Amino acid sequence: MLPLPEFCARALEERRELQDLERQIVGDAWQQRPDHDVIFSSTRGGLTDPVGFSRAFNALVKRAGVRRITVRLARHTCGTLLAFLKVHPKVAQTILRHSQISMTMDVYTHVVGSDQREAAALLAELLEDPLIG
Repeated sequence: MLPLPEFCARALEERRELQDLERQIVGDAWQQRPDHDVIFSSTRGGLTDPVGFSRAFNALVKRAGVRRITVRLARHTCGTLLAFLKVHPKVAQTILRHSQISMTMDVYTHVVGSDQREAAALLAELLEDPLIG
């Protein structure tokens, strides 16, 4: 199991609370068995198919008011950010759940220089400014 940043753990706790409300609303129509602990389920507790997951992801992006990206692009962004942070490739491979390190190195990460690193740090500082973000 991967360690989660605190904000991710909070988001998952909020999702669990929402799912509990969904379970109460649909009552006996809830489809998730007690031995299945699926946090990203359909509105009736069933497993979410890839199309359904993408639809839910798009709805969350729209509700958040951020630029729309695909789930695939979110994975690429994660890999790129891990490389930017100089996370060891084997750790990135684990986080991205790749069976082959070549997938992590060749497809999901990109070389980032010190100038790009400095620019990103400035951008992060700007985004963290309470008057802007």
